[in-house]
Amino acid sequence: MTKRSEVEWAIELILERQEAIEYMELVLAIAENMNKDTDPATLNSIYTRLNLDNRLIYQGDNKWWVDINKVNRARKEEAKK
Repeated sequence: MTKRSEVEWAIELILERQEAIEYMELVLAIAENMNKDTDPATLNSIYTRLNLDNRLIYQGDNKWWVDINKVNRARKEEAKK
């Protein structure tokens, strides 16, 4: 089984739900799925990683969505390796 990054977890969770997710709910779900602590430093680290990835899009009202075109391109590139 391949280890997933915070962003990969975010993409999976958003696509499963098929709607934008409020950032704190998303960050907490990622921490839970990765068996990480939910202390402020860990949550801030996850939030920062989400902010730095261009596959995630801020939708307003503290909600995140994915740019499916960028996700598909990244998956195709990964499959070529």
